[in-house]
Amino acid sequence: MKHKIVPALFAVAAFGQTATTPVTFPAIPLPAAVSAFGEFNQLGTPRFTMGISAVYPVVGSAGIYGTSTADILPKLATDPTTRKHFYAIQSSIRQGFHKDILDTGRASFLIGADVGPSFSQSQTSGLTVNFSSSLVATAIYQITPVFSFILPVRMLYIDGIGWNPIAEAGVLINLRNLPKAK
Repeated sequence: MKHKIVPALFAVAAFGQTATTPVTFPAIPLPAAVSAFGEFNQLGTPRFTMGISAVYPVVGSAGIYGTSTADILPKLATDPTTRKHFYAIQSSIRQGFHKDILDTGRASFLIGADVGPSFSQSQTSGLTVNFSSSLVATAIYQITPVFSFILPVRMLYIDGIGWNPIAEAGVLINLRNLPKAK
């Protein structure tokens, strides 16, 4: 009798299970968003700067996301003729691709890279154009359906020195969940 009750209990428990709806991969909380962030560069002058970025799905079913980022970096420079100090503008515009590798509830983690031109002014006139690239690890934490906290860490390689981490932190705004216009 005992041997028949245990399998019967397992059979009843199996029928009592509810089918769960499959979660579409990835379960990232932000399908398309824009962000504004501040960044800290230990080798920069000044060390604290700012930027803007857009995050959007490229192949959402595979967890591939694109980013378009613009950095605005005022840089302390010296005019060689007058020896006066001034703030020159240095900026970069980068396009990146990132893979969503981890989603846990409201948090997501992406890893990828970005490349693009950077523009700098080292004297009072003239412009220098260089190539900028970096490896990027990004953490996103959804605070509300519209706002999230974003924390990218860019790794820049500097010849003769090594890797320079640049920490960024900002607010990400989910474009899909913005309130509808009335």
